[in-house]
Amino acid sequence: MAKIERCFGYKCVWLGIKGADIDTVLSCCPELKYVGEAGWNDAVVEIKKNWNSKVMLSGPYDGWVLLAGIALWDLSQVDQIVNVMKRIGAHAQEVCYFASHRVADAHAFARMVQGKITRLYSYADGQIFGCIGERSDVEKKLSLNYAEREEDLFQDGYDFFDEEDVLRIAEEWSVTPEALLGREEARTVLAESSISVSVK
Repeated sequence: MAKIERCFGYKCVWLGIKGADIDTVLSCCPELKYVGEAGWNDAVVEIKKNWNSKVMLSGPYDGWVLLAGIALWDLSQVDQIVNVMKRIGAHAQEVCYFASHRVADAHAFARMVQGKITRLYSYADGQIFGCIGERSDVEKKLSLNYAEREEDLFQDGYDFFDEEDVLRIAEEWSVTPEALLGREEARTVLAESSISVSVK
């Protein structure tokens, strides 16, 4: 197997799924149609080139399968994100969702454990699309304090959300793509996405 030489994480959407394999994830997501097996590095190039239609699944890495691509559920689609996390979560121990796009000032994270959403926060360009659950242990550990109401967004005492926060939370909750650089790739597949997204 080849070594992982490319990564994603910035300007991307991805899910980390613990305790379920690639085929199980695909079976939970009729919006994704299996295309074929691929190498990790080629798959990363493909999802960036065909950002509006292709996604990749790879793993497990330390028990986590990663599902990645801009053609996944947009961070503004909170109901759809929760729905797919529940679908996958019925067959997995944990499901995490992460999104980041610095140009649009759009960032989100969510976590489901044993089928229950414990935390979700989604923000873009001055609007909070979703806020579920109490501030998580990792947010407290990292001293992150995001406004939970739009009227508080630009008030003193609250933090501005950025892409580095997303990666720091991902590192605590699952595995980050950057942490996989240099490791031997696991099984990787490409899939076609039919998800209708509202913001890109």
